[in-house]
Order: sequence, then structure tokens, then C-alpha cells
Amino acid sequence: MSLRNAVQLICYPNRLGSNLKDLHATLDKHLADAIGGVHILPFFPSNADGGFSPLTHKEVDPEFGDWGDIERLAADYDLCCDLTVNHISDESVEFLDFLDKGYDSPHAELFVHVERFGEITPDDLAKIHIRKEKEPFRDVTFADGSRGRVWCTFTERQIDLNYESPLTYALMEEYIRFLTARGVKLLRLDAFGYTTKRIGTSCFLVEPDVYRILEWINEVALRHGAQCLPEVHDHTSYQYAIARRNMHPYGFALPPLMLYSLLDANSVYLKNWLRMCPRNMITVLDTHDGICIPDVEGVLPDDKIKELIDNINERSADPILRRSAARVNSVGAIYQLTCTFYDALMQNDDAYIAARAIQFFCPGIPQVYYVGLLAGCNDEDLMQQTGELRDINRHFYSLEEVDEAIEQPVVQRLLKLMRFRSNYPAFEGRFELNYSNDTSVAMAWRHGEHYCHLTVDLRFKTARVLYLDEQDLSEQHFTC
Repeated sequence: MSLRNAVQLICYPNRLGSNLKDLHATLDKHLADAIGGVHILPFFPSNADGGFSPLTHKEVDPEFGDWGDIERLAADYDLCCDLTVNHISDESVEFLDFLDKGYDSPHAELFVHVERFGEITPDDLAKIHIRKEKEPFRDVTFADGSRGRVWCTFTERQIDLNYESPLTYALMEEYIRFLTARGVKLLRLDAFGYTTKRIGTSCFLVEPDVYRILEWINEVALRHGAQCLPEVHDHTSYQYAIARRNMHPYGFALPPLMLYSLLDANSVYLKNWLRMCPRNMITVLDTHDGICIPDVEGVLPDDKIKELIDNINERSADPILRRSAARVNSVGAIYQLTCTFYDALMQNDDAYIAARAIQFFCPGIPQVYYVGLLAGCNDEDLMQQTGELRDINRHFYSLEEVDEAIEQPVVQRLLKLMRFRSNYPAFEGRFELNYSNDTSVAMAWRHGEHYCHLTVDLRFKTARVLYLDEQDLSEQHFTC
């Protein structure tokens, strides 16, 4: 089942209002003609990591609503949800049974037993792509007092799954079958890069194993009527590998590229990327994570990346650092910049709208994060309250706040662009990157008699759209 070629919204189940019902009402009230789909961040019961430590994918957290709410949303909008493929909560039924029965549990082989790898030397550990300040293992004590050790890449509440076991594949297929039956059309495959455990390697995106796993998940998803969106932040070459395998890659190089282009008034590197980027991308400027730097390495020169980092750091929280002991494609210690995209552009309305116009004219399906939709600023109070740096870009909006934010002139300009991108027929056709000087961008789409063209002047932060009227094909234009 194909996705609508229209803007999608990324949002939490409880941050545009209090729950899924509020979210649905908000979409219907403000966005019904501006979006075709919605990516709802994890709505499952979870005990850590902002929802990304699911106890199961077969329940909705009662705090957010129930499956009826999900199915009603799926009936009105293309629904994307997260399938956390690398790990499961330590409060899941499966892991609790393992703690109770040890290796006699029928679920024991779901988990990665560290002792089976034999000796792991300091050199081996130094190669592993680490996501926390200690080694990626957790000691466990079973009900009978015996002990074991399991792999946990992220927090100790998130227990890695064993892709050497048929049990893991059976669990994933069960989840996919269940979610697609409730209307999910796009599965965001969270943390898939960590599924490959090979001592002596980084244990991250180990080829060809990782593609064997991905291709299996994608085949199961397609069989059940859904498409896959694997999530990975690393060298841009991985996005091309994903695209070649009939899955949607993220255009994660675009956010830092866009920021550099607008802040430096230089389109050279952006246009180089546009000439060769995958045509089936999902594009973003902001997400629930920070602005990732590894994705633009090799696309933007190292000195330009450093300039960008220094620029954004002036108005952001502390960056999130790389924790890996060995990185091949590194230009420094920075993994993510923590800042809203609107603040990254110094709250300049024209620059922000120019960025969105370029995103919407890029190949692929664009997604807009809920904070970006509302031109949200850094929420330092929330960040200080939780201690999570990325919460600076995860504001909780009441329904009253949404109504107020929607009326901002910059948001109204954005909504006009979203409606145009979601509904104008030319975007069903062929992308064109037209000639422009080094301080501007010119892009176009053509489908049959329908045509639209975008010109952005990066110096003056102006964006202008020319298009042919759908009825009489007369030439029309508007300033974004």
C-alpha cells in the first residue's frame, strides 16, 4: 500500500494536547488539508528513554489512549510508528520470565548472552560503538541466585535482542503483523544498526549481516502492506544502501546542510547533495533527536562542519558527544547539536521559511516535527527539569498553546507551504535541479502539464514559488 506523497507530521502521543484524542482533534482542526500522514513517536508502555524502551508493541499505554484511537488516526492519515528492533524493556514479560527461570526460560534465547562470546579483550571493547559511559553489558541475577550477563547497548533498562535466534524473528513478525492490522503503513526501524554483534568489530552496522536482517524485516513488512524507514545516524553512504534495498532512507544530511547554506549564504554543497541524494527519501529538518553531525561528514568539508558547530553552539544546550572509542568517519567529538531548528536559524522567520521551502521541494516525502511546525523555541526549563539535553526540543504543548502558536505569522506561512506541497500535482512527477549561482537555489517539479518552480536567495532569505494553475494552466506565483 503506497504512502501519500504529502507532508507528514512527527509528534509525540501526548505533546500536542494530553493524549491521542487531543492529537487527532488538533490534526483535524489545524492540519487536515496540510498533511497526508503522521509519525506518532512511541505510544507503547515503556520504562525508559522517552518511550524507546517498549515492554511490548501490542499495547497502547493507557495514559495515551487505546487501539481505537490509533485505528481512527490511521483511517484519516497515513500512520507511521516506531518498531524498536534492537531491544526490549527489562520489564517485558519475556525478560521477567528469563530472570525468573534463567536459561530454562522459553524466552532465554531472545537475549544476547555475553559469556557465549568467550574472552572480550580491552582491544575488542575499544572497537565497539558505545552509547553510554560504560561497557554495553548488564549483570543479571536469576531467581535461584545464579548470575548471567546480557548485552544492553543503551540504558540498562533496554535489553538487546538476539538476531542469531529464530525467537527474535518470530517476535518481530508478530509485532509487524499486529501493527499493520491496525493500520500502520510505515514502520520506522529504530536502532537497527546495533543488531549485529560480532566481537572484533564495532558491533554497529556490521555488513553484510545488518542488511540480511533489514531485508528480512522489509520483506515481512511489505507482505503485510507496510513500508520501512530504517533509522541510522552515520556516514551518508548507509542511506544509499538502504535506498537500493527498496526501503525509505532518511535524508539526515539535509538539516546541517541547510543550516550551513543559510547561515553562510552558500548553496554549493547543498546542490552537490541534491544532484545525487536518494529519490525515495524521507526528509526532515528536525526530529525528537538533536541535529546530527555524522550524517553530513563527507558531504560538507570538515572545516565547514566545525564552523557550523561553533555557530550553533552559541544558542544551544551542550552538545551530545560521541561515546565510541574508535570512529572512522569522525571530524570531532560532536554527535548531536541540541537546539530547535527555529533557534538554530536565530528565530529568523524568512530564513526558517526558506529552509522549509527547500525541504518541500527536495526529492522524497517531507516530515515536519511538531515543535518545528509551531516555530518552537528552546525549552530550557524542560531540559533542566529532566536532565535530558534533547528535551530542549520536546516541549509539551497544551491545546491552548497550540491554538495560540498556530496564529503566528511564521506558522501561517509554513502552513501555506505545507498545503501547496501536499496538494499540488507536479510533485507526483519529476524533480529538477535548475541552474543558480552559488548564493541561491533553484528547484522544480514537472508532472504532465503541471509545473512548479522554487527560487531561494540565501543572502536575503527570500523564497518565491512559480506554478501553473491546476485549472487553466495560467502562470501564478507567491512569495513564501
